[in-house]
Amino acid sequence: MPPQDSAYFFFGGDRRLLYAAAFGALAGAMMVFPGEAAEAAWQGIGLWARSIAPVLGPFMVCMLMLASRAGGGPALKTALGWLCGSPGGARLMQNTGLTGPAALRFAAMTGTMSPMFFLGTVSAWLNRPAAGRVVFACHLLGAFLIGLCFPREEARAQPPLPMPLGQALRDSVLALLTVGLCMMLGCTVARMAACAFPHLPAWGAAALQCALEVTSGVKALIALHTPWTAPLICAACSFGGLSILLQNAAFWQECGVTMGQLALLRALHAALSGCLCWIVLRVFFPL
Repeated sequence: MPPQDSAYFFFGGDRRLLYAAAFGALAGAMMVFPGEAAEAAWQGIGLWARSIAPVLGPFMVCMLMLASRAGGGPALKTALGWLCGSPGGARLMQNTGLTGPAALRFAAMTGTMSPMFFLGTVSAWLNRPAAGRVVFACHLLGAFLIGLCFPREEARAQPPLPMPLGQALRDSVLALLTVGLCMMLGCTVARMAACAFPHLPAWGAAALQCALEVTSGVKALIALHTPWTAPLICAACSFGGLSILLQNAAFWQECGVTMGQLALLRALHAALSGCLCWIVLRVFFPL
């Protein structure tokens, strides 16, 4: 199996059988619990329509237009990636000539979520704008610190081609629809797991949702009403969930970065940023 096949590296064995078994089990569970599956899907698409699309849609168009006209190397593209959020940062790193540890450096730095998600959606859900800003700052700082663990390397950046407004609109619509479908799928999988294991505790269901699709997972974390909510949200967003990992892997595999390496980077990012958020909120900026 070629080394660039990141999905094979991540899942191990015959990935076709694993995919077939996983989605077959999900389809079977949806037929056994059709009402619960529909309710979960409506919950996911409702979150997307109320809290994600109105915030990220116009911002995503602006970032695509800006990124397509900005030159410079990976450092500037990293800053733009922080504004775009995943998988926009990974997409901007295409054609930069990054390989080896340098590719891992920028993969660590660009696996972040859009600032509008923290400053708009998370702040509104928490009903505390200051909490959203702290979580976002710790999220970015964690990614930056993980990236510093890898050596610097000059990259062969290719000049970007200006993107027409129409293409930016189409790309934004496709990205938003993908996010919405991922949210529906994540909510449905979590609900089917809850139906199959009715004694699964609330924290277990929230952790499962975070591992699959982070937006619905954050909503589930907030519903737990624990004093650890903000650090847990920071850690969950820094990991990103399986859906974001798969999207980033599609862009990074041409640089030789595998799905397993991305997952490890995001796990380290989650641990570091979650701890940073806890320290800031407890010591420096109690809310």
